[in-house]
Amino acid sequence: MKTILNLRLILISALLTSCANQIIDSTDQPTATIIDVADPIELPLKTIPIKSLYDLLVGDVALSRNQFDVALHYYSGQARITGDREIIDLAHRIAEYLSDRAVQLEMALLWVQFAPQDPEAHRAALEAYLNTGEAASALKHGQWLYENEDDFDALLFIISSTLNSQAQRADLLNPVLQLTFSPEKQPSVQLLAAILLQSSGQLDKSESYVRDFLNSRPDDQKGILLLAQILHQKSQGQEAIKLLKDALQKFPQNRKLRTQYARFLAAKSPEKAIAQLELLRSEDQKDQEVNFVLGLMQFSQDRLEIAKDLLRQASTQQNLRANAQYHLGVIAERQRNISEAINHYSQVRYGRNYIVAASRLSGMLADHRSINEARQYLQRLRISQPNKAVNLFQVESNLLLRMRQPKQALIILSTGLESYPDDPELLYARSMVAEQQDNFALAESDLRSLLAQDENNATVLNALGYTMILHTDRMEEAYELILRAYSLAPNEPSIIDSLGWVLFKLGRPVEALEYLTRAFDIVSDPEIASHLGEVLWALEYNEKAMDVWLYALKENPNHTIILETMLRLGANASIEP
Repeated sequence: MKTILNLRLILISALLTSCANQIIDSTDQPTATIIDVADPIELPLKTIPIKSLYDLLVGDVALSRNQFDVALHYYSGQARITGDREIIDLAHRIAEYLSDRAVQLEMALLWVQFAPQDPEAHRAALEAYLNTGEAASALKHGQWLYENEDDFDALLFIISSTLNSQAQRADLLNPVLQLTFSPEKQPSVQLLAAILLQSSGQLDKSESYVRDFLNSRPDDQKGILLLAQILHQKSQGQEAIKLLKDALQKFPQNRKLRTQYARFLAAKSPEKAIAQLELLRSEDQKDQEVNFVLGLMQFSQDRLEIAKDLLRQASTQQNLRANAQYHLGVIAERQRNISEAINHYSQVRYGRNYIVAASRLSGMLADHRSINEARQYLQRLRISQPNKAVNLFQVESNLLLRMRQPKQALIILSTGLESYPDDPELLYARSMVAEQQDNFALAESDLRSLLAQDENNATVLNALGYTMILHTDRMEEAYELILRAYSLAPNEPSIIDSLGWVLFKLGRPVEALEYLTRAFDIVSDPEIASHLGEVLWALEYNEKAMDVWLYALKENPNHTIILETMLRLGANASIEP
């Protein structure tokens, strides 16, 4: 970028000898020869029109003043006119910084047009297409990188970008299968297809593709690992373990294979898993991925001090730090070292355990210091992490409910909804808190707002119908809502329970018994047990009712709903003291 960086010095001289304040017509323009003053010996000459030099100067000044949108306007304009590699690159980087996806893509494609053999141009185009959600278009550039640069990771990167979108995965499968490569690379298409199918839950098809791939490349590590994962997902754990064990006979030094082997062993043979991880660690004690997994395994076996040492080492690696600090917090909490636990949880600033750590830490502050300090902590987090604010409002609400301050819990959820008025999580949470405080009007309003967003949300339909049963006499309306929920999710035990209960309330106990029995067979939830027992009692199957209640009480001693039901029906006298 020497030419671009020195434009200001060069242009001063050029502009002194021309009418800098005049608008120069684009036709028949004089040209200036750019000389790199930093290295004047035998420089190649580059001629750029004066008008272009003027625009680049304006862009350069804007860039020095952090006026990035102005700089982008001038640089991208000149990139289109000149096709200069350095100008295109700079415009592309500014667009990327500004998240101007359209210009970023345009500059990347311009780069490919003027430098079709430049791998960086294809990588830029690939990333730009992914930023606009066009994974299928990115494939062309991934294909070029794999064929010409042996960069298979570029294709894997495209696949991974679609893993959170079922629709994108489905749209990408056919374009992947149509990719063509040289004969020695063509089998990789089967591996890509297998990864896509696995991520969408089509395990049988995925297994078929990956086995075809391994027929061509039997020793490929990625294929072996993928097949092992698929077998494990299909509850064929022993086959997955055997596959990895056999692979390790051929490749005993392969750390990825051994690490996965240890992970699969962990569930049924933790000591064998630990032995495999110790073997890996003996070869490289600074492999923090191994230290982290081994730390978790030692923690699972209650070897807390060993686990702490390993997790502390793992936390020195940035991508493991948050998870390692979280588990160190859990260990400290188990050891009742509250100040240490608070310290560890406070260092979980990102990652999948961020909200759980915030919840645990705020709970400890409330229990051991004050509820006000806990709330102030959560409020500070909301300011520093606005993208997590919705979750943090819920954490504060749950904390207030645990501290028996339901009115304050309702207030904090309402405060959250002032900032995020249509957020479904906050609406649902407030509806549940409102219902607990017998504020059916607010609960119904929030649930109907959710249905306005998604009229086929089975969970919300069921919640509204069940809340109606508890707080109104609108049983027919509740029945229609719950029936709709059941048609959408016929195997969900909570919905089956609601359907049985509303049928009972409508005076149809025999029908109710069928649904409640099925729900209880799926999950022996105490609330379902309460309902099932009451219907059995109403049908004069008193012994069966007692069996259900006592079974549930054995699993959930002193459960309030069951005991209140038995007391109301006069069945509690049958419980032996």
